[in-house]
Amino acid sequence: MTALTGSDRSSPDRERAPRPVTVADLVDARSPGFDLLRLVLAGLVLVSHSWPLGGFGAEPGSPLAPDRLTLGGFAVAGFFAMSGLLVGRSAARRPFGSFVRARAVRIVPGYAVAVVASAVPVALLAWIHEHGGLGGFFTLGTDGPVAYVGRALLFPTEMFHNVRGVFATSTPFGTATGEGMVNGSLWTLPYEVRCYLVVGLLAFAVHRWGERRSVLVAWAATGALAVAYRADAELTGFVVGPLADETLVMLLFVFLSGTLAGAFGDRIRLLGPLPVVALIVALVAGRTSLFLSEHVGGAALALLLPPLALLLAPLGARLAGVDLSYGVYLYAWPVQQLLAMYGVTSSATVFVLLSAAITAVVATASWFGVERPLMHRWKRATP
Repeated sequence: MTALTGSDRSSPDRERAPRPVTVADLVDARSPGFDLLRLVLAGLVLVSHSWPLGGFGAEPGSPLAPDRLTLGGFAVAGFFAMSGLLVGRSAARRPFGSFVRARAVRIVPGYAVAVVASAVPVALLAWIHEHGGLGGFFTLGTDGPVAYVGRALLFPTEMFHNVRGVFATSTPFGTATGEGMVNGSLWTLPYEVRCYLVVGLLAFAVHRWGERRSVLVAWAATGALAVAYRADAELTGFVVGPLADETLVMLLFVFLSGTLAGAFGDRIRLLGPLPVVALIVALVAGRTSLFLSEHVGGAALALLLPPLALLLAPLGARLAGVDLSYGVYLYAWPVQQLLAMYGVTSSATVFVLLSAAITAVVATASWFGVERPLMHRWKRATP
């Protein structure tokens, strides 16, 4: 019996038909389709950001909610839904300490290097371009590069993206917004880390009350909190305090939707009726309100992405375990800001293709130089 097929035993009369492939089969087999799907989602973020960063207009719309969400917003929701599915299932099956270390090794090194690189050389190159030299760049002020790196490494939910004196007047995005963002994509990482901590802690409840019951209760509670924010954000924020904000609750709901799909994964057929129903619900939600687009549409991706991963598995196998998606997500924004600053903005097509090519090179360096070596070292050191 293979990982993604049902029983291959035969009866004396006839061979038993294979059972339908489920979400659990795909996740447990670590389908390479998920690797390719993550890369596609990272590419969609790059494409979506190309329009405002290159000065070509507003971001393209989401395929599920074209009038309410951007293509980048759709991709971010996809990341959180898929992470909830894959990481949540892992958290329920391993000790909390081991889970936290594994997530930290995967996320922190690449993120830390990207944060430093956003200040030096990215912001440094922008400073030299705009000011004609290094003078005044290396300051200890609250809006300087040192403070930017220090704050970002704390994974704050209120990410400060600007470094004083760069990009605000030399790029289309800067002149349109007045913001000198060196890496505007990093805002999701602190939220993702908090989602990891939630499912890691949820594992304690899983061991006592079972995976399905625990995840379902957490998912329902997060949904109720999202509705409370919708009804009265100020009061809910006061009651919840600094532990969460409206954005975290929304992203956590999408994340836990993936975790919930994983908990019931052995009952969800990849090519069954549930993904079809999810698609219909997501399309209706996307045309109803922003709240439903973000929460219901995002949650639906937990059922829509696994069938896509199944279809992409043959192509994903060609990646041979190389995962460039994180590097693409981390470095696309600063690469595009530099291209825009140097005037590569005559054509949206050229801007997208050139930024994708350069970002792929940087992401490859990140994977082979930072991410993979540290993951391998941790695995060798783990008993």
